[in-house]
Amino acid sequence: MKKHSYSQLVSYVFSILFIIAVFLYWKIEIKEYVIVSNVSIKIALGFSVIVSLVCFFFIYKKPTFNKEIKNLLIFPLALIMIIFIIVYFILSNIVYFTSGEISSYKSSYSYVEGRRSCSGIKINDESEGEVKICAKIVHGNIYETGNAEVLKKANAIGFELISAKTY
Repeated sequence: MKKHSYSQLVSYVFSILFIIAVFLYWKIEIKEYVIVSNVSIKIALGFSVIVSLVCFFFIYKKPTFNKEIKNLLIFPLALIMIIFIIVYFILSNIVYFTSGEISSYKSSYSYVEGRRSCSGIKINDESEGEVKICAKIVHGNIYETGNAEVLKKANAIGFELISAKTY
């Protein structure tokens, strides 16, 4: 064994636990309230394709890479998905933690059940189309159809839903 193997093991374990904790915080606190704009998603997808093709080019040049057709098709697609998930994670954190212009608007809403995510209301946003707002930040009766006033913080990458009030 190496001389510093336990210190490396402890640092790896804490790094993995930190990554898991950050991901859980993102899933619980950030993901439900942040909407990344469609333009930012398209730019992130293009960026992930370019970066994954560059990475795949360097991996393909290695003599140890198995150059079967299956690997040539699946490996770049997997790289695109992994890089896109990482970029989306970074973009949603940027939207959540940076400042932006706080604005409000009124829109009609309808109740939406939460099958795999939170239940809440679905509204028509002026820039992003239909947006789901979780019941945690909605004040008022969400079970009937009506109008809602939505408070959001918007910046160039997307917007964060702050609160909504039904009436």
